[in-house]
Amino acid sequence: MKVLIVSGGTGGHIYPGLAVAEEFMNRGPGTQVLFIGSAEGLEKEIVPKAGYELKLIKARALLRKLSYKAVSAPFVCAMGFLQSLVLVHSYAPDVVIATGGYVSLPVVLAARFWRKPVCLLEQNVLPGAVNRLVARFASQRFLAFEEAQKYLSGKVVGNPVRRAIIEADRKRARQELAVGDRRAVLVMGGSQGAKKLNETLISVLDRLPENVFVLHIIGNRDYAWVDRLLEGKRIANYRALPYLHDMSQALAAADLVISRAGATAIAECLVRGLPMVLVPFPYAAEDHQKLNASVVVRAGAAIMIEDKNLTPEKMLELLGQSLLDYDRMKNAALALARPDAAKRIVDAVKKD
Repeated sequence: MKVLIVSGGTGGHIYPGLAVAEEFMNRGPGTQVLFIGSAEGLEKEIVPKAGYELKLIKARALLRKLSYKAVSAPFVCAMGFLQSLVLVHSYAPDVVIATGGYVSLPVVLAARFWRKPVCLLEQNVLPGAVNRLVARFASQRFLAFEEAQKYLSGKVVGNPVRRAIIEADRKRARQELAVGDRRAVLVMGGSQGAKKLNETLISVLDRLPENVFVLHIIGNRDYAWVDRLLEGKRIANYRALPYLHDMSQALAAADLVISRAGATAIAECLVRGLPMVLVPFPYAAEDHQKLNASVVVRAGAAIMIEDKNLTPEKMLELLGQSLLDYDRMKNAALALARPDAAKRIVDAVKKD
């Protein structure tokens, strides 16, 4: 079976595609997987590192704010469509799987032109603009949340998570990260980073509780100024990294995650049974991160804090002996998790 996965932009779109690709490849010989992405997204680093072939096309988001990029976007997308026509025809896939994001649009349209079946993966409660636009062309639509059916009809299977994250050994991860007996808190802002989370955490480093180990995934965008601010200072119970391609160890070692409310980050925490403090990005398109967070909060697996309310004092409270019921939140996370999402998607595609 020849599978084409179009996946790009941020890690939130890319990693579910990788989880599905992994499941296809685990089904035995005779399966080929090709990724298509954009040179402007993280896929150019992430996908080849995972061992898959990647073809790049021209693609750009259609921006509302007047700028050179906004004016040129339609022409860039038209070029991407022509490139997609060639790639889809030459590869001749049995199925095209789109995980959302602006790079999906020209590829899905090309697949439609060549009469190739299209499957959509939607990670968020509120479907992305591209998936809403091209949903009419999809033979199957896979949703991560029951609540998404209010906006897009489809089969609720969960958000695919890579096997390494599901199967990571907690004891080994804590040993390798030198966590010891301390409570491990993972602070991250997604593949793009989160300036408010970074600034707030950095402001309280000199007051970190001794019984807490903080692993801080800063994001490539903010790492330079954080590194300059720290000036090489070493803090025994704090470790900072610009980015992690393999989150399996960090998630396996953690007791609590403080994060933005991206759907893929949430799915990865759920399968590990991790309590979450979610701080939705206030400028996310159509406030979709707040909708994601609300579902997890209602289930009891997380609490939500608005960006403007994340003060240094609140961060210290969360890092210290907070009022969070870790055991209850862990059980709620595991109850909401769907670790078999990738398997269910591949089963459905093969059956179709």
